[in-house]
Amino acid sequence: MARRNYKFTDKKHTRQGLASLCLGAAALILTVLSLALAYRMSGEAGSIVGLLGVFAMLSSVVGFVLAVRGFQEEDVYYISSQIGSVLNGLLFIGWALVCMIGM
Repeated sequence: MARRNYKFTDKKHTRQGLASLCLGAAALILTVLSLALAYRMSGEAGSIVGLLGVFAMLSSVVGFVLAVRGFQEEDVYYISSQIGSVLNGLLFIGWALVCMIGM
């Protein structure tokens, strides 16, 4: 016998949380791209890798702020804000460590 799941709610995901997830995914793609370029060019990639890193860091900061603002909404699902805040927070910490180690 098939089990049916019924949903008796009108909750939706926060727009800020979904935007945070998108920015986190973009930051993750930029991070992977910059690491791949730096590895492929044996550390001699130049300013393009730095620019990609700055954009990744900025998008993770904006994504984190949007995720935190998503927690302020009421009667919504918070899973997108939770995932976005963790993803963007980890990416920002990673890029901050890279910047501190590089100085």
